[in-house]
Amino acid sequence: MMKVIVAYGREPEINCKQLIEAFSKAGAEVIPASIADLSAFFGGGGERFFVRNDEITGADACVVRSLGRGRHESLTRRFSLLAHMQKSGTLVVNPPEAFQLCRDKYRSLIALQGEGVRVPRTIVTENALVAHVFSKRFKRFVCKPLIGSMGFGSVAYEDHDLAYNEFRLLERLGLPIYVQEFIENPGRDTRVLVLGDKPLSAYHRVAPPSGWKTNVARGGKVEIGQVGAEIVALALKATKIMGLYYAGVDIIESEKGPYVIEVNASPSWQGAQRVTDKNIPEAIAHYIINIARK
Repeated sequence: MMKVIVAYGREPEINCKQLIEAFSKAGAEVIPASIADLSAFFGGGGERFFVRNDEITGADACVVRSLGRGRHESLTRRFSLLAHMQKSGTLVVNPPEAFQLCRDKYRSLIALQGEGVRVPRTIVTENALVAHVFSKRFKRFVCKPLIGSMGFGSVAYEDHDLAYNEFRLLERLGLPIYVQEFIENPGRDTRVLVLGDKPLSAYHRVAPPSGWKTNVARGGKVEIGQVGAEIVALALKATKIMGLYYAGVDIIESEKGPYVIEVNASPSWQGAQRVTDKNIPEAIAHYIINIARK
């Protein structure tokens, strides 16, 4: 029987629970585990892996839904353990190096731009005055956490002096300042859920009347509509550049053409499931099982 680890942060969220159920339904032995509970033992020629005190050495696959919270040292250990597990023969999805790349908005956008993908004009610094001066190039802009998800912590500004207060606070806290041009759009973006080299679901996300964030988790609405072939092709390209098995790619269409805003290595699929008859967690589970068997 195939053995599959499903790793999550502190607690398994709904997508994780659906994935666990899908793997079980497909006949796999599923080992749910908080990523903080994964351990490795090596030296003397042996390599062994554990979930707490239970040995899981030789698992066929490890699906990473979250790296959890923690200090830099803890996150480094988790990445290293996943890379170690991958090297030992376990299929890690998504691969740790790709997951790490996607987690860092700075590196991920540089990787995309390097392959000819259009990304928003962006300032990355630790100096509040530098951020203030460069942000004046934009009529409207967004200050985002360098590492984050679901739109939490992202603030849109038109008042440059008001934004400077946030820049100063980030500088005092020793945190990076990540400022991005606001791409004018019709109040929506497009999310393409990619699995392998095919789109699993594609749909528009519409911001609530009083806001600008389209994240479904933040009140955005799913809008069923035709998603152009150019947008789907761009999402497939972005997924390949990032080295992912599956991804959620966020794209904004503007007068200048489409921009890739973010590539998510552990996307939620509640919105995507509303616009497709495919069972998304089951499709992902079967895809991973088939790869692990090769």
